[in-house]
Amino acid sequence: MPIDEGQVEQGMEIGRGGSGMGSGWRVILVGRTGLDQVMRRVSGVELIRTRDSFDAIGELSDPIDDASPARAAVLVSPDAEPTDGEEGDDGGGELAKFIEALRMVDSGVKVIRVGAPHALYDGSVGPQDSAAQVMAVIEGSVSMPRVEVVVSKSVVEEPIVDAVIDEAVIDEALEEVVEVETAAERCVRENAAHDAENVREVTALHQRVMAGGGAAVHSESADMGKSGGTDEAVIRAMGEGRLVVDAAVKLICKRIGRSDVSFTTEGVEDGVAVHAGGRVFGSLVCKNSAWIKGVGARVLNEHAAWLGSWMRLEEQQRALRLAAFTDELTGAWNRRYFSRFLDAAIEQARGARRTLTLLYFDIDDFKGYNDRYGHAAGDEILIETVRLLESVIRPGDKVCRIGGDEFVVIFYEPKGPRDPGSSPPESIYGLAKRFQKQICNHRFPKLGDDACGTLTVSGGLASYPWDGSDGESLLAIADELALKSKRSGKNVITLGRGAEGVCGVECDPE
Repeated sequence: MPIDEGQVEQGMEIGRGGSGMGSGWRVILVGRTGLDQVMRRVSGVELIRTRDSFDAIGELSDPIDDASPARAAVLVSPDAEPTDGEEGDDGGGELAKFIEALRMVDSGVKVIRVGAPHALYDGSVGPQDSAAQVMAVIEGSVSMPRVEVVVSKSVVEEPIVDAVIDEAVIDEALEEVVEVETAAERCVRENAAHDAENVREVTALHQRVMAGGGAAVHSESADMGKSGGTDEAVIRAMGEGRLVVDAAVKLICKRIGRSDVSFTTEGVEDGVAVHAGGRVFGSLVCKNSAWIKGVGARVLNEHAAWLGSWMRLEEQQRALRLAAFTDELTGAWNRRYFSRFLDAAIEQARGARRTLTLLYFDIDDFKGYNDRYGHAAGDEILIETVRLLESVIRPGDKVCRIGGDEFVVIFYEPKGPRDPGSSPPESIYGLAKRFQKQICNHRFPKLGDDACGTLTVSGGLASYPWDGSDGESLLAIADELALKSKRSGKNVITLGRGAEGVCGVECDPE
C-alpha cells in the first residue's frame, strides 16, 4: 500500500518545536566507513547510515524533524562512491554529479571522503580516526567552489585554490581545531563511560532474569561464609546466572588452603586442563610453579575434574535458558523474557528512582502481506524488522516479540540518562522514528514490486512511573497509544504524557 505523505507528516509532528532546525550536526555515513561506532556517541551529532549515494541524497533532503541539526556533513566511503561503470574510470563524472546533487539540496553541506584525499571533496578522514579527529575535519573544513559538470563530455573542472595564504589565519584556525578536539574527546570519553556503566548494570539484571532471579543484589562473600566448603556457593552461582568458575575457584582455594590458584582460558605450560565431555574449558594454574609441578599436580587434577563437570553443566543450562527465553524465528526475546525482565527492571527502577520506557508497535496491515505473499514473506518481514530495530537501538535496550507481529522494546538506563549538558545524539523518540523510517525505506525481496516504500509500523511510547506504575499497566498504556496511532492513519508513533517528558518532546494538545 503506497504511503500517504500526509499520514507520514502527521506521524512526525511530535517533537517539532516550530523554531526551525536544531544546533549540532547531521552526519550521514555512506557505505562501509568504519566510523559508525566512534561517531555514534558524539555530543550534538545526529548520526544517519546509508548504503549508497542515492540514499544519502534522500536522507540529506529529508531530516527526521525540525529538531534535527541544521548543519550537515556527508562522509563517503570509497566503496559507495558512484562510478561511470567503465574499467579504469575513477568515477569522476558520476562523483561530481553526486556532490553537485548534495549541494543542490544543501549549499552548506560538508562532503568528506573516508580514505585518501580527493580533489572534489571538502576534506578527508581515515576509517580509524577518532571522533575528535573526524569532528575537527567537519568543523574546520571549508566548502570548495561548486564543481561544474559538463554532462555531455563528463568533464569536471578542478576546484579553485587561492594562491595567497594568510599564515596568521591558519594558525588561528588550528588553535580552534585543537580546542574542538579536546572538548569532543572529553565528551566522548565521559559519554562512553556512562553508557558502558548502564550496559553493565543491564547485563547484570539480564543474567539474574535468565536465572530466574529478580533485581536483588547478590553477595558472593556471604555465600562463601554459608557454604562451609560445600558446593552450595557454586550451586547458588549457577542458579543466579553468575559464572560458576569464580565461585568454584574460591572454593578450591579454600579447600586446599592456598590463595594463588586461578583459572585461565589461555594456553599455559604449567597448568592443569579443565575439561569434560570432550570439551576443554581452560586450565587451573598456580603462581608457585614448583608446587604445581610436584604434589600440586595431583591435587589440582582432582579439582579440575570437579570444575569441568560444573562448567559443562553450566553450559548446558545456559543453552536451555536461552532457548526458553528466545523467539525461535526472529532471535528476539520472547514474551516470557519480556515479562520477567520488565518486572525486574521496574522493581530496580522504583528503588533507584529511575525511569523506564516501552515502545510497543506492530506492522501495519501485516495480515494482508502474509495472505498475499505467503508465510515465507511474512517470516522475512518479521526477521528483518528485528534486525533493523537492533541496528538503531542502544546496546542495553531489549527487543521482545510478544505476539504475531507485535513487538516491544524496553529502554532502561539503570544509572540514569547522560547529563543534560552532554546532549545525547538521539533520544528514545529519535531512535523510534529512525527505526520507523528504516522500515519504510527497506527493500524486502519477497514482496516483489511492493518491496520498498510500502511497509510501515505504528506504535506507542509509555514511560514508568508516569504512564504506568507497573509492567502490566505500562504495557496496556503503550498498547492503547499504538491503537491511537492506527486510528490516526498508521505509520505514526504516539507518546504518552510521561514519555513526552522522558523524550523531551511535546505533543500538540487534542
